Amino acid sequence: MHQRFISPRTYVQGAGALESTGEEFAALDADRAYLLGGETALSTVEDEVVAGLVAAETETAAIAAGVGSCTHAVIEDQVERVREAGADLVVGVGGGVSMDVATAVAHRTDALLAVVPTIASTDAPTSTVAVVYDEAGNFLEVLHRDRNPELVLVDTAVVAGAPKRFLAHGMGDAMATHFEAQAVAESGGETDAGGRSAFAAIDIAERAYRRVEEHGADALAAVERSAVTPAVERIVEANTLLSGLGFESAGTAGAHAVQTGLTNVGVREPHGLLVAFGTVVELVLQDRDPEVLDAALEVVFDVGLDVTLDELGVADDDLARVGEIACEHGMEHEPVDPSPERVDDAVRTADELVRRRRY
Repeated sequence: MHQRFISPRTYVQGAGALESTGEEFAALDADRAYLLGGETALSTVEDEVVAGLVAAETETAAIAAGVGSCTHAVIEDQVERVREAGADLVVGVGGGVSMDVATAVAHRTDALLAVVPTIASTDAPTSTVAVVYDEAGNFLEVLHRDRNPELVLVDTAVVAGAPKRFLAHGMGDAMATHFEAQAVAESGGETDAGGRSAFAAIDIAERAYRRVEEHGADALAAVERSAVTPAVERIVEANTLLSGLGFESAGTAGAHAVQTGLTNVGVREPHGLLVAFGTVVELVLQDRDPEVLDAALEVVFDVGLDVTLDELGVADDDLARVGEIACEHGMEHEPVDPSPERVDDAVRTADELVRRRRY
């Protein structure tokens, strides 16, 4: 198995980036576009996106607002609508759910894909990955588009205007990328890109974590006042581009495995919050140097991602199942030999570490 590094065709980021949509859409040379996204996201940027399509001489064939979950039923419905509209470009607007649905729909219809994130809460926008859940909100499977998005356009002024918790959640995803990349590289696991961990992706994953460590708190202070500063630009790039490239071409492991386990025992808290907790679990499981673990815990607290099992609504009786599910969904990429029991113990220990630091 060889290294494999994949990435979006074009990534554009900056305050006022929506002003360049006409130029960027024109480069795609599409005839008919289908917009999909959440109600709030589309109400925020729909006018600018449609104006960009007009400038690019691309017809807006249809707009689907209120996309709030990524299930097979939602994907099938959107696929049918795209085909009925005769669209050759899918534009996903919003957060992680919209990105996932747009990715799956573009793949099924062989349409071009442009994504316009309005928050920086996950690393989904740059990837081929669509995470599918069942109707109850439990993790079901991961689908892959045959290529990355043709365009990712992030207006940091829009991102900075969103509630700061979204940026913090994205930092949970970004910080995990570094430690999971190390785990997959050491274990020799296969990445979402379909190869071994690329050296470049491992380096990018570390940079994502260092950005959060160095600039996370300052970025949160800025977006508290809807301000765009260099720290905000660095964190938005870390959450979206660096973490996206890092996870896809360097791999995911224990942190996301724990997140899946928690989700499938009924926890409905944001993805990044659970992944941050999963990162602490992963480091406990690996028996990492106390300084490394302490530094990661400090980052978790600095950006407000500290959470306990009680706050997540996880009972002791759930933990055995969390361990079982985690071992079915990514723990095989850890450089240790985890069992459900060991994962259970690491989850309990991570919870205690958060409690001790807090109280």
